[in-house]
Amino acid sequence: MTSYKTMLNAAVASALLFGAAGPVMARGKMDRAREAVAAARAKVEVAAKLGASGEVPRLQAEAAAALRTAEEDVASSRKDEAIAQANRASQLADTAIGISERNRNASANVNAAVAVDAAQQAAAANAQAQAATAQADDANARAAAAERAARAAQDEAAAARAAPAPAPTTVITTETTKTAAVPATRTVVKAKPRVVKKTVRSTTPVRAATTEKTTTTVTTAPN
Repeated sequence: MTSYKTMLNAAVASALLFGAAGPVMARGKMDRAREAVAAARAKVEVAAKLGASGEVPRLQAEAAAALRTAEEDVASSRKDEAIAQANRASQLADTAIGISERNRNASANVNAAVAVDAAQQAAAANAQAQAATAQADDANARAAAAERAARAAQDEAAAARAAPAPAPTTVITTETTKTAAVPATRTVVKAKPRVVKKTVRSTTPVRAATTEKTTTTVTTAPN
């Protein structure tokens, strides 16, 4: 975009070129007054195109009024007054243009800052959205895994209910108990051929008897 200063320089250069079109030798104070008025007119026209905010409208009005006075002075051949009013109009127009330029730069800076802040907020929101999406995907994955596990458990339970009952298992336990009898003693009386009878007692052990007992237990239990 063309800046105000570029527009102003072009307008002033065109006005001065137009004012200097006459013979060089004929240029006097009146010519300088006309040139000053032409330059002021170019600046006032540029200033009039600026946005009306702050002090700019007042400066535009004062510059236009000074320009009209300068033009009247030129028409009345008041050369010094015309030059003074033209210079005043130029100064007021320059001030209005400068303020507008600063306002535009400040607005551009504000807009740039707003754009940067908006971009940062958008990036943060995007990051939060991505994190939320990742969490949702993880939750969905866990829910799907839990659903698969529940379905598998249901299938196993249904298969267990549908399977035939297993045949009972018979366990035979045989227990053998051996009991030894208490040894018994036998007394034998022998008589010796003597005048004096004497009884001799001898003890002969009797072989112990063994009793064997077998017990069979049958246990039936389901699988």
